[in-house]
Amino acid sequence: MIILDLPDEMKVVVCYETEDYLGEEVGRPKADKEEAVIKIEACGICVSDLKAYHGADMVCGGKEPCLKGPVIPGHEFYGNVVELGQGVAEKFNLRIGDRVTAEQIVPCEECRFCQQGQYWMCEDHNIYWFQKDVADGGMAEYMKLGKTSKIHKIPETISRKEAALIKPMSCAVHTV
Repeated sequence: MIILDLPDEMKVVVCYETEDYLGEEVGRPKADKEEAVIKIEACGICVSDLKAYHGADMVCGGKEPCLKGPVIPGHEFYGNVVELGQGVAEKFNLRIGDRVTAEQIVPCEECRFCQQGQYWMCEDHNIYWFQKDVADGGMAEYMKLGKTSKIHKIPETISRKEAALIKPMSCAVHTV
């Protein structure tokens, strides 16, 4: 495991429930096996963030609120790798300092869709920031990327402003 000298605490936004968001200090996440921690450089606000703020139902058609707080919001993020758990460097070809982002969906890798390579249809439907502990989001100084995350390196040729728009652009490309 490679660990830099990192703070124990970090500043975050915490969503407790519909229209109830607070700035707080919490413990910094730590990487376990096949996980990475990134220092957030940017985190955007998506239209789904606004819908969740106002109490939208689950995007997959359920009748319960889409967020299960308390949770750290934010799924349009990128950052620099600051901690690597055992095996994650090899799994994703990562090094400390790499700029990365991850897809907003955190697949289970066990359901029929994940087993068929259609992880975006995952039956668990975990998405960064909607489920506490499963997938806290990027409105924080640091964020943990779990072992089933779909992590992508960001080339140095992409500017900081462009990197902040990777998730919205990927949604547009996927839609087309």
